[in-house]
Amino acid sequence: MPSETDTASSYYALTKHICAQQAGLQHHKQQSSGEEINNTDNQIWVEDSWTEEEISQVADMLSSEKPALRAKAHQIQKYEAEAALNWDRFYTRNHSNFFKDRHYLQRVFPELSVERLSDTSSSCGPFVLLEVGCGVGNAVLPLLEKNPNLHVWGLDLSHVAIDLMRQDKRFANASRQGRAKAAVWDITAGSCPLICTNMKVEHVEGVADGAIFLFCLSAITPEKMKDAVRNVIDTLKPGGCLLFRDYGRFDEAQLKLGTSRGKCLGDNFYVKQDGTRCYYFDLDDIRAMFSELEEVELSYIRR
Repeated sequence: MPSETDTASSYYALTKHICAQQAGLQHHKQQSSGEEINNTDNQIWVEDSWTEEEISQVADMLSSEKPALRAKAHQIQKYEAEAALNWDRFYTRNHSNFFKDRHYLQRVFPELSVERLSDTSSSCGPFVLLEVGCGVGNAVLPLLEKNPNLHVWGLDLSHVAIDLMRQDKRFANASRQGRAKAAVWDITAGSCPLICTNMKVEHVEGVADGAIFLFCLSAITPEKMKDAVRNVIDTLKPGGCLLFRDYGRFDEAQLKLGTSRGKCLGDNFYVKQDGTRCYYFDLDDIRAMFSELEEVELSYIRR
């Protein structure tokens, strides 16, 4: 199983906000690549750089081999129809053991630091953080544990993942305090959902001061991505922040999938061995889909 640092080369970093001044939020820019490098003798990673020639060579390789390796039309339709089922199978098989808790988020997204969340909560009421594609809670549960004033919503396509998240002691304790809620939501199927918790029906449209969208959009068929992004944006209050990360174009995993028979579902879109899917973005993809938001930072992270 790859570690966080092994897979860091595939990450995009994108932080966006809407009318930040309306919410009294100040954005602190992420550390530059050089500042993030461990300066001790035991470096965790070093920043990688790609030349235009290298990028062109990889693009040509994937383009030339793709037609013969593309999945059949009926296979592509099957993977789309069974998207939720394949994620349920994934979490049934792996439970809460596959992904590690994302403790690094407070470093790469200063908006999620305990100090920032505490300051915002004290001045504007509880800070409401919503995660789309929360899985079993590896991103929000560590934040919930560290900040007693934080309120969290966790939404995911998989019924199994949501059930596992609800069983976590950190979620259960916060839920009893009224600080944690979770529900199943297919963000491609309709508008913001109604969530039933403790005999109460709630709507998530416009509820969040901040939303986390990590490695979720890539699992959706490209034809449905724009609507999915629109639904996620609708969960934000005016002035809310959207924090996004996902897989980047020409990641090593894409090169492996792109040269394997039957794995290519479309341009830069592939199916993994377990039936879940993954799209590899470039910066223009992201900029186009999030165009209605103010862009704070948009960059590759290559390590």
